[in-house]
Amino acid sequence: MTEQLTVTASNPDGRVTVLTVSGELDRDSVHELEQAGEAALRSGAERLVLDLHGLTFCDSSGLRVFVHLHRLADSEGASLRLAGATPPVSAVIGVVNLDRMLTLHPTVNDALS
Repeated sequence: MTEQLTVTASNPDGRVTVLTVSGELDRDSVHELEQAGEAALRSGAERLVLDLHGLTFCDSSGLRVFVHLHRLADSEGASLRLAGATPPVSAVIGVVNLDRMLTLHPTVNDALS
């Protein structure tokens, strides 16, 4: 049984949006993260942090959303940072060399500083 994706937003200082992502990110659930990330960036967030510590699975659809949000952030004059990726998720990111494009941090606090 797949673990349902949940995306929870917080704004620690008004300029930064943290989206806490948990469950499985795949073609059936990717729209939730995409919509939340787009909304945060279009509302003026200067930095979007994806807290991935609860993400248990990510397929190519999820990777596509990471790239999309990175490009959207760049076009909006903002930045995207990924934090707390579990070994299975960070391995997928690394295998396709997205770690060269995306900024990865061990914790949300590191991504916020």
